[in-house]
Parts: sequence; C-alpha cells; structure tokens
Amino acid sequence: MNVDWMFALTVLVTGVLVVFLVLVLLVVLIMLMGKVVGSFGKQGGSSASGGKASPQAQPAPKAAAPVANPQPKPAMQTDDGIGDEVIAVISAAIAAIMQDEGVPAGSYTVKSVKRAREARPAWAMAGMQQNTRPF
Repeated sequence: MNVDWMFALTVLVTGVLVVFLVLVLLVVLIMLMGKVVGSFGKQGGSSASGGKASPQAQPAPKAAAPVANPQPKPAMQTDDGIGDEVIAVISAAIAAIMQDEGVPAGSYTVKSVKRAREARPAWAMAGMQQNTRPF
C-alpha cells in the first residue's frame, strides 16, 4: 500500500479546521439569538433576570396610613397537624424574604400552611435510587 502522507495530513488538518470553525460559528449564532431574544424581553417590560426591574425604575414605597379600627385576623388553618412553632418559622421566613425583596410588611398575609405532597411514593423512590446507583 502506497500512502501519500502529505495528502492524508492535509485532509486531517482541513477536517479539524472545518469542524472548529463551524463550532465557533454556532457559538456566535447562539449568542446573537440570545441578544435578540433578550432585547424583545426588555421591550415588553420584563427582563431576562426573572422579570425584576432595575432599582432606579422602582417607585419609592409609600408610608402606610394608620387604620382606625383594626379588624381581628382569623386564625391560620392547618390541615395536616403542623405545629404552631413550625407555622411561626415559616411565616418568619416569608417575612424575611419579602423584606429583602422590598415588599411592605402589611401587603401580604399567610392564610394557610399545608404539607407538600411527596413527588413519588417511597417504593418508587427506592427503586429509582437503586437503578441509578453508580457502578
């Protein structure tokens, strides 16, 4: 077998260069598409960062007017036997998050707390863990 090594080397280098140039072209196209889609999102009033406006665009929070006759709030209902301490901790966590977001303290109410339903039964979860275990 007589092999032309120069031709083989030329084909190899050409193939590698074509593959990498196409990959670079794909990266550039995806970046451009991201910019275009991001510009449409900003025009519609929501940004790509989850719909949060910039700090300069947010209006200053107004002072709450005092209430003459405060109505008694109904007791929070729990269906699953969740203790009062757990409800207090959940309410405190919600209040801390809302305060970090800049939401005024009286503008939200926790009305009920329910346990989240399990995504899968215990036996299905055990089977999934067994089947996805590393070798």
